Amino acid sequence: MLELREITKDYAVAGEKVHALKGVSLCFRESEFVSVLGPSGCGKTTLLNIIGGLDHYTTGDLIIDGVSTKNYNDRDWDTYRNHRIGFVFQSYNLIPHQTILSNVELALSISGVEKSERIRRAREALDKVGLAGLYNKKPNQLSGGQMQRVAIARALVNEPDILLADEPTGALDSETSVQIMDLIKEIADRCLVIMVTHNPDLAEKYSTRIIKLLDGEVLSDSNPFEPTDSVAPEAQTDQVFADDKTEIKPETSVTETENNEKDTATEITEEHAKAKKPRTKKSKLSWLNAFKLSAKNLLSKLKRTILVCFAGSIGIIGVATVLAVSSGVQDYIEDMQNDMLSGNPVTISTTAFDLGSIMNSMSGVDTASTLHHSIRKGYVNVDLMIEFLAARGKDMSNAFISNNITNEYVSYVKAMPKEYYADITTDYAIDLSNNLYTDFDLEGFGKTQMSLTAARDMYTELLGKTQFAQYTSMISMVTENFKLTPNNIDFIMSQYEFVSDKATSKVATEADEIMIVVDDEVSLTDLLLAQFGYFSQEEFLNLAYKAVDDVAYDKELWKDKFTYDELMGKEFVWYPNNTVFAKASAELEENGTPFTYNPIVGAGWEGKKLKITAILKPKADVSYGSLSRGFYYTNALAEEILADSINSQIVQYFTEHEDKGITGMVTSNGSSGITYDYSYQYDGTVYGRKAILGKMSQLSSFAGLIPELGDYVPTTYTVTKRDVGGVSTPQKISIYPKNFEIKSKVCSYLDAWNNDKKDITVDGAVIKPADREQITYTDNLAVIISMISTFIDMITVALVAFTSLSLVVSTVMIAIITYVSVMERIKEIGVIRSLGGRKRDVSALFIAETFIIGAVSGIIGIAVTYIIQGILNLIVGNAVGIYGIAALPIPTALIMIALSIGLTLISGLIPARLAAKKDPVVALRTE
Repeated sequence: MLELREITKDYAVAGEKVHALKGVSLCFRESEFVSVLGPSGCGKTTLLNIIGGLDHYTTGDLIIDGVSTKNYNDRDWDTYRNHRIGFVFQSYNLIPHQTILSNVELALSISGVEKSERIRRAREALDKVGLAGLYNKKPNQLSGGQMQRVAIARALVNEPDILLADEPTGALDSETSVQIMDLIKEIADRCLVIMVTHNPDLAEKYSTRIIKLLDGEVLSDSNPFEPTDSVAPEAQTDQVFADDKTEIKPETSVTETENNEKDTATEITEEHAKAKKPRTKKSKLSWLNAFKLSAKNLLSKLKRTILVCFAGSIGIIGVATVLAVSSGVQDYIEDMQNDMLSGNPVTISTTAFDLGSIMNSMSGVDTASTLHHSIRKGYVNVDLMIEFLAARGKDMSNAFISNNITNEYVSYVKAMPKEYYADITTDYAIDLSNNLYTDFDLEGFGKTQMSLTAARDMYTELLGKTQFAQYTSMISMVTENFKLTPNNIDFIMSQYEFVSDKATSKVATEADEIMIVVDDEVSLTDLLLAQFGYFSQEEFLNLAYKAVDDVAYDKELWKDKFTYDELMGKEFVWYPNNTVFAKASAELEENGTPFTYNPIVGAGWEGKKLKITAILKPKADVSYGSLSRGFYYTNALAEEILADSINSQIVQYFTEHEDKGITGMVTSNGSSGITYDYSYQYDGTVYGRKAILGKMSQLSSFAGLIPELGDYVPTTYTVTKRDVGGVSTPQKISIYPKNFEIKSKVCSYLDAWNNDKKDITVDGAVIKPADREQITYTDNLAVIISMISTFIDMITVALVAFTSLSLVVSTVMIAIITYVSVMERIKEIGVIRSLGGRKRDVSALFIAETFIIGAVSGIIGIAVTYIIQGILNLIVGNAVGIYGIAALPIPTALIMIALSIGLTLISGLIPARLAAKKDPVVALRTE
């Protein structure tokens, strides 16, 4: 039963109070057809909206089944409208982008009815109003009468107790009006129908009761009803629609309640309509249904939706592309550092550079830029050059690291867990070129067995007599000596393969074995081959002539390549110190020349013959191997040389003189140090050469490139005890980690020597922390990679920050579009509220819409990014051979999609809240 007691409704219009209803008191039967008549503005629609819970009274009370509604909250009113009220509007108020079946289902969706049950009941309702088979039609495909029938079916599908019809025939022709009125009259037999109309003829013909209003007051009531039930206390009103509580209905027996609970799936019959069903379930539009409604709305405006999503994806495309390139470059660097790891081991050297200090020294650009300007203009400012060299020399001296590598430390390193490393090599930095001899074909002398040191000096002199004299100092910088090979054969063969006969080739491991490593093009430098005697003197000079396209170049002497047999057939002989170094006379020793050096093999010399056992080249997938091209000797030979040299005269001399080495200064006044003599012939003339043994300093080599500096920078040659095999501790230890991930464990192990406060036991000896000198290892690869990664990260952050501006623009744009959508769907908001939808259901509708836009925008953005990535990789791959320069990881792609969704959700919050706050009465009146 429905009762209105002294209902008033006031509106504030233009600052004044308008009394729409003035103390209206009415009571309605459970099933009757009531028509409310009156002129426009008399309060008919206001009365209807208050009864339907769309609008709220100012004073008075609305009694529902004997329960006051004074304490109803929004949730109670929503549930009331959904379970008890059915609205039929003059303008139908159907949602245009939904099918008529979906329109009818909407009330059931808000009620939480399962999908299969919703469809069954919606179809039954449409069948009852004569629309069977038209389920998938859209409202714009129906006539006015058919649309009103859909509205009636929607109103009835939830089996309401009260049907409210506001001018249901106002927009219909007379014939259709009769059909609709006949249908409503039939409905009135099983529930309460309250119809607002301006047509008294329709009211008289179909109504069982006519109420006339005038100026907000009841003017007459043709069939009034007096209530006999008492009103439940207000304190109990929250029980009517509370969860898990039984509805208070004074006339309802327990038996009736049980029967009604069993009758929810039956057809709407008169008996069922009169039954009192519990209405305890709160109305709620599920998120799934909210998404479906939003998706259908977006699809109804497909072109606009596509444009909005594409516009929203622009920011995602920009940021994702930057991240793809950054990730691809980082992946390339990671692959490169794994590849470079074998060629850049962790090293411990007696002297090394702090790469960080060197890089910092490069920041002093004032002198350097001025120097570059002076050289570019065609002259050299010597004073400026000296200033530059002095400044850089000071910076370099600060960057030097000095380590005292003891035998205990060597043992500690070798005790490292074997699973950490592929190989550990100990290089004693022996200068084999002084003791290593081979055959050279010299002009005027024929086959001569000469040391590699003397041959290098001789070729320098030869070039000095040609137009290449200015480049002679470069020979010492670009030629290479024999190098020490790693001990682990498996480690070597994992990176290299034989190019020589595999049947006879073997990796050099014995003391009398050496091997050649070529590059991936199977080549060696001309200077290296000339230094090792593979070219005759005449062929060597012809190489120089060809390099500059000189007229003296002779094609007949040009040797393009060597066979593997020619390379491996070369024989080298190592002679001991006491053979190649002779004690000088007392007079020479007094003048600073304690030893003389024999560059040519003498009669009766006995040495160790070394044979080439293999020629190796890097495997196809190796770009940075552990061995550069050149000639390699074994650790076994190094140990023999150390054992033989320790008692040699020259080593004993170094030991007696505090191991300072012998340094000779060459000036215009003469020379001193370890000297040697030999003769050579050039262009028919024999020249005698007195040379100084030792390594030229790098500063001297640099000065040799600029003749103007010759008077300022003296030429220095040095021979040390280590050069002649007199030091039993290595100059450098190289550790080759098994992979980049495990390198951190290698570094941690080395750090423990310096940082561990506990005693360390090495070969049974206990070394206390106080007795351990600090040792600094060098990991230049990590420093360089870290610098590159930091640089890339900085660029990435800058580019992401820049491209993120487009994300902000997209967010604002979507907020505007969502607000426009709210304005377009105001009537739909009113319909949802009239069907019992909550404010948060309306809000969820637009949040779901922004979610869909954000998800589609993100997916489009990522899809376009992957297309750009493929094109970019193709272009860069064809240009430089790197096909993975852009690689957006799937987790990053998912994060970008989530970011797109998150930003659009944020942008939709304000419009969604505005939609939720819309007055349903105002929304339903909006066109």
